[in-house]
Amino acid sequence: MNKHGIEKTTLKSVIALLVFSAVLEISAKNLTDYLIFVGIWFAMTLAYEAYKYSSKFDLTAEGIQMTTFFKKNLIYYFNIKDAFIIEGMLQKRFGLSSVYVITPRGAIGIRDTENGKKLLNDIEEHIGKEKTLFK
Repeated sequence: MNKHGIEKTTLKSVIALLVFSAVLEISAKNLTDYLIFVGIWFAMTLAYEAYKYSSKFDLTAEGIQMTTFFKKNLIYYFNIKDAFIIEGMLQKRFGLSSVYVITPRGAIGIRDTENGKKLLNDIEEHIGKEKTLFK
C-alpha cells in the first residue's frame, strides 16, 4: 500500500466531511446521530482506500499487468494508443501522480503512484512514443 496515497485520500475525505458538516445543524439532540454518520463516513473511506490501493500494476514484456480484488488483466502495449500524466494539487503536495493509458475500450488510471514520471516514460518507450520531457 502506498502510504502517501492513503494520507492524501484520507485528507480529501476529512475536508469533504468538514465542508458537509459546516451546513448541518448539529445539536445535543442529534449529536449521537452525527457521530454515527461520521463513523459510517470513515468506514466508507477506509473501504474505498482498501479497494483503491489494493490495485497493483506491473510492467511486463507484453504489457501492463493489472491486478485488483476482482480481476487480473493484461493491457497489451499494442492496444495502448496514448499515455499521459496528471498531478493534482494534493498529489504534488504528497509527491504523487496518476498515469492514464488510453486504449480502444477507454482510459485506465494508475492512480497515486510515487514514480509516475518514470512509469510514463517506461510505457511510452514500450508503445513507441517519444518520451515526455519533465522540468
